[in-house]
This record gives sequence, structure tokens and C-alpha cells, in this order.
Amino acid sequence: MVTRLDEQVRRPAFSPSGDRRAAYETHGTSFLQYLARRAAKSRILLPLHDLLVIKRRGGPEYPAALACFAYYAVAASTTYGRGYRQPAFTSERRVEERDRQTDALVTARSAGDGRTIAAEVDLTLPDIGQFRGSERILGTTVGLRGLGMAAPSTFTFTIDESGHRSGLAAWWGEGRGTITTELAPSLRGTTIRAYGELTLNGSDGSRGRATLNRSGEVAIEVTSPSGDLYRLNAPLK
Repeated sequence: MVTRLDEQVRRPAFSPSGDRRAAYETHGTSFLQYLARRAAKSRILLPLHDLLVIKRRGGPEYPAALACFAYYAVAASTTYGRGYRQPAFTSERRVEERDRQTDALVTARSAGDGRTIAAEVDLTLPDIGQFRGSERILGTTVGLRGLGMAAPSTFTFTIDESGHRSGLAAWWGEGRGTITTELAPSLRGTTIRAYGELTLNGSDGSRGRATLNRSGEVAIEVTSPSGDLYRLNAPLK
């Protein structure tokens, strides 16, 4: 086994972050708008263009692309910071939001049946591809650490026609797992955070896992079909 990537990101690859991010995502938003703003972190995905370009020296780095996608998928699934306000549940079925850093269009749609809370989030990144997230909230649990809301989720990213035209190889990545969002009391008021993990799969045969802890640290490990190892550690706040 050869370690091909062992990267430690020092600060979030998006802005704003921390408490300012929590305020942007949660204050005065509806539930679907909250999901759309939560996913407006597509700057994380921009390295996919360099990793998957066909003319890249040595060829496309598919396992590294899976690690990059996993970082975004986890970031798009939750919020970290103070000043949390409960987004309002409304009758709206669809909301659109622009990512302020990349101008990517984010669309959130209700997918519930009246008895369950479920939603899908799509993001189109020009010249690269399309992301889709699907989650279903199981309900609320009360524990010593606060209120927890577990959400079994599936995330995918696929290189689309615009990506092929810009010279990218055909590729898709997938992450499946459960991310639990937690509202926790603190000395400074209510804090929102999350924990959980995703199982990762890439169309090239790469496999891996992304783990998120309550401190907002994402640990990603991907193994290529040949056994090479790719690690990425990154913060969310």
C-alpha cells in the first residue's frame, strides 16, 4: 500500500464559516432555504476540474476526486456554529439559491409525503458536473448532549456534459450514511453541530469512508482499486 495523498486542510474551504455561517444558513430561513444555503459551499468541489481532466499528467486522479466530493457532501449536510434559529416549516415545495462564491445554482425540493420530512438538493457546477443530496429526517431524540435529528442520506456527484466539453473524464462518486444534527446547550446559548459517517464509492472502483465528529472535523480515507491510500482531514468551522 502506497500513501498517495495525506492532506490536512487548516481552515474551511468556503466562507463565511463558523458562527457567521450558522447565522447565514439559519436566521430567517425556511426549511428548504436552509438546506439550499447549507449546500452553498461548492467552492470545495472546484479542485475536481484539475483532478479529473483527461490530459492531466499521469491521468485523472479518481480516488482524490472521491475524497474531494466526500468533503463537500459532509459540509453540505450540516451546520456548525452559534446563534441557531429554527428554520420555519412552510408549504413551499421548491427553493433556489445562488452560491455566493461560485454562482452555482442550488435547488432544494420537498420530497416528503406529509408523514415524513424528506428533501432533495441539487447543485449544478458549470464545466464540472452535478451534485444531488437526498435525506430523510427520522425524528428528534433527546439526550444528555442535546436534541438530535438523524438523517439517513445519499449524496452523488456526476460529471455532466458541460464537464465532458471542458475536458473532464467520465466519473461519478457516491456517499451513503447517516448524519445526525444536534442542538446543544452551551454557556453562550444554543450551538448547532453534527456527527456521523458516510460510506464512499467511486465509479473507478475506489472505496472509502468519511467520518464527522462533534468538533466539526471531517476525516476521509479512500483506497484505490490498486490499494493506494488517500487521506484528507478538513474542518467545517
